[in-house]
Amino acid sequence: MKKPTDTKQQKPGSKERILQTAVSLFARHGFAGAGMRELAAEAGVNLSMVNYFFGSKKGLLKEILDSFFSGYLAIARENLAGAGALHAKLERFIASAVRYFDAERDSLIITISELPHDDPEIVEHKAGWARQMVAIINREICLPYAAESGQLIPPTCLAPMLTSLMASRFLFAPVMEKVTAGSYEAVNVEAYTKMIARILLQGLTEPENGAVEGYAQK
Repeated sequence: MKKPTDTKQQKPGSKERILQTAVSLFARHGFAGAGMRELAAEAGVNLSMVNYFFGSKKGLLKEILDSFFSGYLAIARENLAGAGALHAKLERFIASAVRYFDAERDSLIITISELPHDDPEIVEHKAGWARQMVAIINREICLPYAAESGQLIPPTCLAPMLTSLMASRFLFAPVMEKVTAGSYEAVNVEAYTKMIARILLQGLTEPENGAVEGYAQK
């Protein structure tokens, strides 16, 4: 005899539904273009419940940012820390970060693109997370590299540069598909990871011989 299904365990709670709906709406329409009433309707809750859990639309955006950044920082700490060759740690970090970006594509779009520079509260909120990432990049990449090469790369340059390079595939995919149909599938995630690591570590002028594995040339 089958046990009765516990629907409370299977269905996400109201707060989680609101958060998931907000991620989808903000990614599709932008923070400014997504209405709170539309969000509440799609999440199947009352507008008052959205305000109860998150306080405001801005509070909802902060929750999305916090969730994404905490995961990204955890990947940086896990893969960049400790002893070992710098290139090996970088390759490990890039591989994990790209997989994370692929799995959290909508949150990535919101985090990177929703930066209202005229809102000091949101700018400072992002800056708080950015300070932590910059500190990790400086400690685990920039300072060891400076010790090896005698050249110091400012972490405030390298951190956003590295993030943007990894994120570009996902941010520009809709546009690139209009340029060349099938361009997104042409390079799989593993090949993309190797491509970024090679460009970062060797530069464009010293590519490996042969085509990138996983790249479907047309």
